[in-house]
Amino acid sequence: MSQLTLKFPFKTQYYEQDYYVSTNNFLTYRLIENWPKWPDKWVNIYGPKGCGKTHLSNILKKKIISSKILDAKELNESVLNNFDKTKCFIIDNYQINIDEKLFYTILNQSKQYDNYIVVNSTTPLKNMKFKLKDLQSRTNSFVGLGIELPTDDLLRVIISKFFSEKQIDINPKISEYIIKNIERSYDKVFKLIKEIDDLSLSSGKSININLIKKVLKNNE
Repeated sequence: MSQLTLKFPFKTQYYEQDYYVSTNNFLTYRLIENWPKWPDKWVNIYGPKGCGKTHLSNILKKKIISSKILDAKELNESVLNNFDKTKCFIIDNYQINIDEKLFYTILNQSKQYDNYIVVNSTTPLKNMKFKLKDLQSRTNSFVGLGIELPTDDLLRVIISKFFSEKQIDINPKISEYIIKNIERSYDKVFKLIKEIDDLSLSSGKSININLIKKVLKNNE
């Protein structure tokens, strides 16, 4: 008989000490750390979903007192209000989901008021195609820094941190088994370890290789 698992809403907290720096994200992290000594005020941080772009943005927001993090799909003309009083605009989850004219106006206003603009996206802005030629030219001028797929060391940290926060001790052999049998994807890693935890809770069984095999098989 499966046990009932209760899901509680938790607010995500972004602390700098929780951000693990690896070879895949070192340059991007250093850029955030070195603010305001940037080569330009427009920066594009790109990488696969779950790679830590939002986490880095929150670290930057704490460095810049007058800054805002805005989800791209929620952007509208109201963002232009008090534009001159905001030092840094961080646009999160961008995937050509802002009206091009509005995006172009935001960038022009940024030049006028000398704001910082950070755009988080899964692919580089310079690889995106825009109908407005002037917008294409603007986005091509962004400094782009990518976060690559996770290294083994980073995967170990992700797995260890997830289960330690649940107060679950994991044998290193289990972590190695997960790393060897999972696709190199932040999304897939987070999904798998959550499903392992859910199955462990619902079945009342401890986390072992057989349980992990069962979750992996369900994901085939």
